[in-house]
Amino acid sequence: MSGLTPTTAAELASVPVFPLPTTVFFPGIVIPLHIFEPRYRRMVQDTMAGEQLLAIAMIVPGDEENERPSLSTIAGVGRIIHCEKLVGGRYNILVHGFARGELAEELPCPEGYRRFRVRLLPAPDERATSAARDELSRLERSVWSLLARSQTTDAQLAEVVRSTPDPVQLADILAATVIPDPNTQQEILAAADLRLRLAMVNDALAGVLATSGELPPEARAN
Repeated sequence: MSGLTPTTAAELASVPVFPLPTTVFFPGIVIPLHIFEPRYRRMVQDTMAGEQLLAIAMIVPGDEENERPSLSTIAGVGRIIHCEKLVGGRYNILVHGFARGELAEELPCPEGYRRFRVRLLPAPDERATSAARDELSRLERSVWSLLARSQTTDAQLAEVVRSTPDPVQLADILAATVIPDPNTQQEILAAADLRLRLAMVNDALAGVLATSGELPPEARAN
């Protein structure tokens, strides 16, 4: 499996899964992680010796203190693109997300970390994108308002918006970087229907823009 978003459903037989509270991992995002627990150091070692694939799943709220907490069914799947081993055996890694994945079955893992059979969810096809044209138009209006604000308050975000021509990918990036609530983020990540997903992103962005005083009249009307 390449590092690109899959265009058809595919299955990965065994993928290490790193559970995190209040963190949702979207396609198109690069996330930095500091790995210090012995079982997760072993996870990084094993991952780097293989295909460097790693899924990151949000722990179900309220289950964070359990040794083996319940995980959200839909996770982000990525590849480790940088791995730095530190003195004492810890690691700093960067993981680049490329797909949504369903944690289909947990597998035995004697090393102590968790592995799952993962079904990759395909990227939206042309038919799904065409059906979501109204939501995409609304997203474009919100993006212009966000861009006007971020040019003065967040130059890095402004550059990301300008340099991401794919609106579906941009929706994921905005969900990860602009929407503050991880539960809302997880709902967006898990939404299989593109129209529903974009509607959720649009509603969340409307709230962000309304708070900042930058919401355009046409967005308020929706």
